[in-house]
Amino acid sequence: MLDRPSLLLDIGNSSIKYAWYTFPEEIADLRIFRTSLDSIEALLEQAANCWLCSVVNEETSLFIAALCGKAKIPFHQTRTQAVQFDISNAYAQPQNMGADRWMVILAGAALRDRGEQTNFIVIDAGTAITCDFVVANKHLGGWIAPGLSMARTAVVSQTKRVFDQGQLLDTLTLGNDTPICVAQGALAQLSGMLLQACNIMQSYCSKYELYISGGDARVLISTLAKSENNSACVNINYVENLVLIGLAKIAHQNMAKND
Repeated sequence: MLDRPSLLLDIGNSSIKYAWYTFPEEIADLRIFRTSLDSIEALLEQAANCWLCSVVNEETSLFIAALCGKAKIPFHQTRTQAVQFDISNAYAQPQNMGADRWMVILAGAALRDRGEQTNFIVIDAGTAITCDFVVANKHLGGWIAPGLSMARTAVVSQTKRVFDQGQLLDTLTLGNDTPICVAQGALAQLSGMLLQACNIMQSYCSKYELYISGGDARVLISTLAKSENNSACVNINYVENLVLIGLAKIAHQNMAKND
């Protein structure tokens, strides 16, 4: 059992991703895979233990816990903390912050530890987009907004005679037909959010890193790169899955204590 890796599970709103972690390997070098709920039992048969971050219903977590019991391996589910790895949470009630968002913040701390910057922004651009700011180990707060798909769906579903069949481009332009206007409007909103994040961060510190992951991450990075007003957004780092890196950091610490 000891020679088996840990199974890290990220159950999000639209997909399930996983990674294997073997102590004491570099947590930033995880290989990310997709899976389905039906396939998790087979994965657990190969694992020494399981670390779960889930944003869906509690029944799913209980189901995974039961599968771990069947496989006779330890089950760990992450919860948002007031302080962890020297990062203090800005929330007065930490339990109100989603565990996935907290994992993203811890991932930023793990990636930051490899470099020289103590300040960072972490963005998870998925179904919803979250943006959080950390300066000198203190979480200052952040934002939550609809992701690109959700923003487009909201416009179409809440208005008459507006429809969306537009392909999302990575260059911000002015639309000349309704579907393109809807797609470009959503892209403009989220690009503006990133630009504002960089501007606000510069009011706190002159040097920082920005880490971004999620399904919309690449298109947002490309859009910003082509923007003429992107001077504030520097040191942008694409990360395939920040949630799983946060989980790996917790698993690493747990194994180090028991080593």
